[in-house]
Amino acid sequence: MEENQPNRFSPKKKWYVYFIDFIMLFVAVTLGFYAENLRDQQAEKNREISYLKNIHEDLLVDINNFEYVISSNNSRLSLLDSLHMEINKANPDLPSLYYYIRNLTQRSTFESSHLGLDQIKSSGGFRLIQNAKIIAGIQDYEGLLNSTMKLELSREHSLEQTRFKIAEVFDAGTLYQMTKNQNMGDRKILKSRFKRPAFAAPFVVRDHETFNELINLVTLSLNINMYLNLRYNELMSIAKELDAAIMSEYGNQFID
Repeated sequence: MEENQPNRFSPKKKWYVYFIDFIMLFVAVTLGFYAENLRDQQAEKNREISYLKNIHEDLLVDINNFEYVISSNNSRLSLLDSLHMEINKANPDLPSLYYYIRNLTQRSTFESSHLGLDQIKSSGGFRLIQNAKIIAGIQDYEGLLNSTMKLELSREHSLEQTRFKIAEVFDAGTLYQMTKNQNMGDRKILKSRFKRPAFAAPFVVRDHETFNELINLVTLSLNINMYLNLRYNELMSIAKELDAAIMSEYGNQFID
């Protein structure tokens, strides 16, 4: 029997070696968990920034649209004043009456750019936003916007009735010429879509009651413009405050 033959059995590890192995394994698992958690948090932060960047861009478009629609509504309210001044003359100018009434049946409708809001709602992204002021601003803006769109529908219904009454009162030949020669340029430049006719035939219905009903319909439709402008000004104020809050917290993180 050889005296120098190595022992087949390894010596037992000391207890602290097992402890060190456990600590190393624990640290590796813990670091992996934290790394994964940080990746998830960063991914959610990137989504939050992306959503709010889209809302910021939507708000800029909306604010520009508010300004245009408010200006357009005010122009038509001024035109309504001119119509009533013309009616009250001893000898109203017939081409002017056609011109005022036909243009007053037009409207500028506000169309919200709400892709960002739709995106954040459909994806459940509201839970990612930590700023209470931004959340409240979004809720206020969307709530007032929805009620304003209902008011827009009310005006559209009133204008539709007015157009039916125009078909009853206006001479077909004069209306045709106005339709044929209407301005078809940029809606943000044009103030009056229909031109004053060079010649206007008398109204088909000449009784005072029918004509008075037409003027009342025009006036009631335009009255809604005043209420809409109040809403649009309020919405524009909310939109500007909301956008300022978004830019204050996230603006330096937006990447073009």
